[in-house]
Amino acid sequence: MARVVKAPDERRYEFIVTAQNLFYTKGYESTSVNDIIQTMGVSKGAFYHYFSSKQAILEALVESLLSQYQALVQALLTDPAIDAISKWQQLVQMTNNWKVEQKTEMLSFTQIINMDENVPLKHKLVTESTRLLVADYALIIKQGMDEGVFDIQGDNQADSQEGNSQDAKDLAELLVAMLYAFSDRFTELLLNQDQYDQRQSIELIQRKLRTTQAAIERILRAPQGSLPLIDQKALNAWFS
Repeated sequence: MARVVKAPDERRYEFIVTAQNLFYTKGYESTSVNDIIQTMGVSKGAFYHYFSSKQAILEALVESLLSQYQALVQALLTDPAIDAISKWQQLVQMTNNWKVEQKTEMLSFTQIINMDENVPLKHKLVTESTRLLVADYALIIKQGMDEGVFDIQGDNQADSQEGNSQDAKDLAELLVAMLYAFSDRFTELLLNQDQYDQRQSIELIQRKLRTTQAAIERILRAPQGSLPLIDQKALNAWFS
């Protein structure tokens, strides 16, 4: 039988998908390069043509997830027919649904990325995802300022579009930092569910959620309750 020759990008993607499935089914620590090679039925040289190590393929998986997120939200963010508050609400709903639909994989990935040996990669993930999130939320904040639904400056409105854009970026950096603080607490409870009962975990997250959402709405001077972070259905799904 003739050997099937695949395009480099296609073969590389197959390595990532195969490793991802093994990481989630066997565990990251229990998966070796040989496991990936044997599952795919390729040579060791084929693996090392694309990746230098198991961690390198994990890094590629991180890049793939970030690309998936950006592809998911891009059309929404650039749609001129959707107002700023609706964009915020739809962005949050869309990303929450995307994560919950991959709950098992996302939980496994969260455990992997929080391992001591992967601290440098986690730092890279946070840095890159922060860059993406700041850019995305800055677009929404700028639009909200232009629409007058986010009253950032009060009586001291910026004198130019350039000033508004910089204000939006500065605020986005602040808000993303707040979102990460919320996410850290959420992740801590999620990965240590054996230490809390489900009701206690949800109550703790709800309290943190209310505080974070209220702070964001005050900073943007947005209507109360207009900028949700996660709905009750998604919250229950994570802790079920």
